[in-house]
Amino acid sequence: MSLKELGDYYSPGKDYFAFNLKFLFLVGLWPSDRWSKTQVIAYRIYQYILHILPIIYITITAIGTYQHAADLTVFISNLDKNVVALNFILKYVFFTIKHKEISILICEIMYSGDKISKQCNRHMSVHTIVLTGLSLLAITAFSGAALLNREMVVEAWVPFDPLKNMKNLLLFAQIAAATFTPCTVRANAMQGLLCSLIMYLCEQLVEIQRRIRALTNFSGTDDELRLQIKEIIKKHVRIMGYSKSMRNIFKEYLFVQNFAITVELCLNALMVAVVRFEDKKLLFGFFVFLCIAIMTAYVCCYLGNELMIQSEGIAQAAYDVAWTSWPVGLQKDLLFIIRIAQKPLTLSAGGIANLSMHTFGQALYNAYTVFAVLIDVVD
Repeated sequence: MSLKELGDYYSPGKDYFAFNLKFLFLVGLWPSDRWSKTQVIAYRIYQYILHILPIIYITITAIGTYQHAADLTVFISNLDKNVVALNFILKYVFFTIKHKEISILICEIMYSGDKISKQCNRHMSVHTIVLTGLSLLAITAFSGAALLNREMVVEAWVPFDPLKNMKNLLLFAQIAAATFTPCTVRANAMQGLLCSLIMYLCEQLVEIQRRIRALTNFSGTDDELRLQIKEIIKKHVRIMGYSKSMRNIFKEYLFVQNFAITVELCLNALMVAVVRFEDKKLLFGFFVFLCIAIMTAYVCCYLGNELMIQSEGIAQAAYDVAWTSWPVGLQKDLLFIIRIAQKPLTLSAGGIANLSMHTFGQALYNAYTVFAVLIDVVD
């Protein structure tokens, strides 16, 4: 690696996770263990408020959904928004439960001495900012459009008539925004941390491949070569340990996300089958929120797929080394690396499906199948 390339890398212990942890702190999901008792109490109050607001949203919209059960279009529209909110709430419930394990994993990575490219750090930050911006923009746009048309952005129960006058409607819009926005922002903060962890693993796997390929031109003694291989094996085992920890930590989180995407796709297919493109404004709202959900799922599946590719690439890199002239003992060490790397590192959605582009494509195919069936039923 050239001096210029080395300058593009730095230790994640410095600030790789700084953006993610700051974001999580702001949304009430990452308290500090160095605070005074007063600071801890204040932050817990802040956390509880942010916990309660989405529950209020789910409650009042569930009542609104029940009240409009006779209107299939309104019922499906409300149900879709409830699924989105419930998806976000369940994800940060699991995230909070696993907070200690996540904190331990991040600390181990930060002090591991591994290097991360500046480009990877930029991609992580851009992804989180763009996804958060798009989510908030969509919420703001549809809330504003509903206000201009003197409509409720979502059917919900409130102890007053929102459509009585503009003042009541503005108050209702504020209640809806205050209760729904926190869970949206929290979901994006958690997504950013998860993606950062996967990108870190991919970067380290690429680094292991580079170190293995460099063995071809190694000019030291057999003992020095054996030491290099030993260091590579130690790092590979450590990265596999991180991957296993992530798989155990995020399996429920990813299951909720994948299940919610499937339900949203089905609801969108049902809405298209019922409305038949007559209410374009309603369908457009469904489509925008669906696109954001699909983009979120795509990023996770793409990174999960990349993790599998890079972990399998270690076996190919080891096979390509000029090992035929090595002592038998070193050849066995290299064979050990190849055999271990043939089993790819994966992230699982509740143990049902691995995160990959195949899983993402299968979800879209299932949604199309549901859509086709519903169209035939309606016809």
